[in-house]
Amino acid sequence: MAKKHVGTFQDKSVYAYTISNSNGVELTALNYGGAITELNVPDKNGVKENVIISYDDYALYEKNPYYLGVIVGRTAGRTADGKLYIDGETVSLALNDGDNHLHGGVNGLSKSFWNVTEENSALHFEYTSPDGEDDYPGNVKFQVTYQLTEDNQFIIDYHAETDKTTPINLTNHAYFNLSGDMKQDILDHDLQLASNEVYVLDQGSIPKEKLNVEEIDAFNFKTKKKIKLAMESSEEQVALVGGGIDHPFLLDKQAEEKIVLTDDQSGRSIRVKTDDPAVVIYSANQIQATPLLNGGKAAKYAGICLETQEVPNQNESYLLNKDEIYEKRTVFHLRY
Repeated sequence: MAKKHVGTFQDKSVYAYTISNSNGVELTALNYGGAITELNVPDKNGVKENVIISYDDYALYEKNPYYLGVIVGRTAGRTADGKLYIDGETVSLALNDGDNHLHGGVNGLSKSFWNVTEENSALHFEYTSPDGEDDYPGNVKFQVTYQLTEDNQFIIDYHAETDKTTPINLTNHAYFNLSGDMKQDILDHDLQLASNEVYVLDQGSIPKEKLNVEEIDAFNFKTKKKIKLAMESSEEQVALVGGGIDHPFLLDKQAEEKIVLTDDQSGRSIRVKTDDPAVVIYSANQIQATPLLNGGKAAKYAGICLETQEVPNQNESYLLNKDEIYEKRTVFHLRY
């Protein structure tokens, strides 16, 4: 493992940790937010490039307006009006997205300093979120592991324990771009989802009802198709989120591979397995021309997030009680 000091946030040191496997695949992540800054993978010609979009300036990870590469929680996605209902009581969470609570709040796991240890091509992150942080109840001990295997699997394991009932719904907000070093956008990537149902959103981007993907052809990825076909659609839901995708898809429980992302030009692909019931696909619709990313100007559709998780805003369905354990795993199998 390599460890490098890359900055200081809030008078605390920020370090970048790098692990690799014998095939030359490398992963770099920060102790701040667990932010993944690099995932270097060969293409079909053996040229190794970063398939994660990242800020050129490490200082931008302190605010990280696009949540690049971070661990998201306690709850991923939006909570309508910031309201939780636990044991008959209403809990009001901090609002940080208009009238809603987004991605765990103003602080959240994405803006926390994690303790990091390394073991056998794996990074282990630990953080204890105190009772009342971002208005959530309970002291929660979080453990997240990033692991690279010899057959080029990038595995994320999530673990949490609490001393008081609280909702837990974790994900990672890495933006993938398989062209490598963000040479082009992701519109010509192919996407395939083992999903028959998608949640449509209200005006506040809160999931309101699920529909069969046959009813919204733009979101029908049951067979692989170019991502740009969704953007070219006149579908109202595409326009609602800025001209793209930012929607939860329910995953087929029987399918082993839930998601396949492919870039034919580079020869790279990612095949995803997860025990989460859903994935939020986000096509970077809100990314603007600044700040600089991967050595070039940032742009809409610079990457695509594959946010495996529970369906957002269903907090009462994923409450974690004292003496229970939250455990989830997502596997990204890298091929080239």
